[in-house]
Amino acid sequence: MLQLYRVGNVTGFLTSLKSLTNARYFSGSRLMFEESKKKDSKRSASEFNPRHLGVASEVYIPTSFKNLPSFWSHPLVFCNSFIRRIYVFGLNTVQVGIFRYQSGLKPNFLLWKNRAIENYVSVNTAFAQRKVEDVKSLVSIWVEEALDARSRHLPKYIRLDWELLKFNQIPKLVSVQAMMIPGRPLENIQLVYKFDTSQRLIKYNKKTSKAEKLDRNVVDYVAFLCDATTNELTLIGSLFESKPGAKLPKNYEDNTQIAIKRMRESGDLFRLPPV
Repeated sequence: MLQLYRVGNVTGFLTSLKSLTNARYFSGSRLMFEESKKKDSKRSASEFNPRHLGVASEVYIPTSFKNLPSFWSHPLVFCNSFIRRIYVFGLNTVQVGIFRYQSGLKPNFLLWKNRAIENYVSVNTAFAQRKVEDVKSLVSIWVEEALDARSRHLPKYIRLDWELLKFNQIPKLVSVQAMMIPGRPLENIQLVYKFDTSQRLIKYNKKTSKAEKLDRNVVDYVAFLCDATTNELTLIGSLFESKPGAKLPKNYEDNTQIAIKRMRESGDLFRLPPV
């Protein structure tokens, strides 16, 4: 893929991006749609449920500049990462163009960002209060499953209180993917936001009547499925920033079992990053 930048032909670059997106995003959506049918065989394709979808394919998240090695000590790694960042920007631009052209809908990015923030806060607050059922409609079945499992493992004598103190940086849209669901018009789009926040977690021990306050900075990459016809967002998982030497995904996963495994893993919002 790096050869695209050596050619120096912008038209060829965009053409390659379009052919890549048309081939790859349809494949990922098809796998997720097949899984949604397995989850509820009574539903027809016209009764598509966005909660059955998850992050089924690998998504490249550009490495933050602060996490890159020095240009002087590792020039090749630095330059390759920078090139991939430009490529992802171009890919996102093409995806927005494809979505607008094929759906006839105008993306409302400001509204979507605000609703993504509201969703993010609601889900974290509900989990801390052990009220996952209250946000069931806001998350995918994969996220709900993971939240329920983690909530059951929390000690009964511990009470949590979560608060978003501030955003250290303006929330940033880092990935856009038009979701082409077989048998349906193009109206769904996958959005990945970078939330760099300052958060407070208070743990109250009912046995000792002691409270512990923990303030920390957290960077989350959160994926949402947006229905552009209703502007409703569903939190479908979280991702991690790609390593400096990570390569761009070659193609979308055609193995249904691997796709399901990835949806389940990304649905666990509080998992540790890969080593």
